[in-house]
Amino acid sequence: MLIGSDFDKIQFQLFGLDLAEPIGFLGDVLISCFAFYFAFKTYRLYRTPFTKNWFFFFVLFGIGFIMGGFGHLFYNYWGTPGKYIGWFTGIIYVFFIEQAMLPFLKNVKIKNTLLLLSRFKLVLAFLAQVYVVLTVDLYPDYSFGMKVPTINSTLGLVYCLGVLGYLFSKTTHQSFANFYYSVLVMFPAVIIQGLKINISQWFDKNDASHLMVFIGLFFYFRGVKEVSSYQKSLSNNGK
Repeated sequence: MLIGSDFDKIQFQLFGLDLAEPIGFLGDVLISCFAFYFAFKTYRLYRTPFTKNWFFFFVLFGIGFIMGGFGHLFYNYWGTPGKYIGWFTGIIYVFFIEQAMLPFLKNVKIKNTLLLLSRFKLVLAFLAQVYVVLTVDLYPDYSFGMKVPTINSTLGLVYCLGVLGYLFSKTTHQSFANFYYSVLVMFPAVIIQGLKINISQWFDKNDASHLMVFIGLFFYFRGVKEVSSYQKSLSNNGK
């Protein structure tokens, strides 16, 4: 085990190419495939602003992780810029979760204020990330480049999925509990990444995080599906 620093990247050759981090690549591709699958399933659910925002989330999540996977695989060719798409999509897809969850707040003034703050946070985080990639030397340790997306995600997900997920499960419908379960499952990934806890070279901090994200995705979709059913039943009862 290695804590506080990273193992050397696993290197291998295939078809004459000098490639890296095969486990990280496979983990990202697997997560991406499930994200696109959940996007397809979400698109077929009862159409509401809630499911629409979650559809965009799953699509962007899939794009971010597939590009992150290729960023791992082709690191010897693309270097740190190969990580950029994953970082920026990470900022954007959190916005869609916020836009999906905040409208369930019953206090109109608080709801509108938080929806506006969500947009402001998106712009601020995006500009902060642009500043980081333009001014900070991210070679060979690119971990600093992940700080803005990580902070942005932690703020958005802990509040909108953790706090509001719990609140809505008690005041609106029990299906919202899936969202705070997802936070409980995925939050340790922040600690693992922040402290650089690497179990082995073949299962490092990224691989451990991937496992938690993979489980969290299932809670995401189960929550979306159950809340969508709840919304559909309300609509049918209102007719």
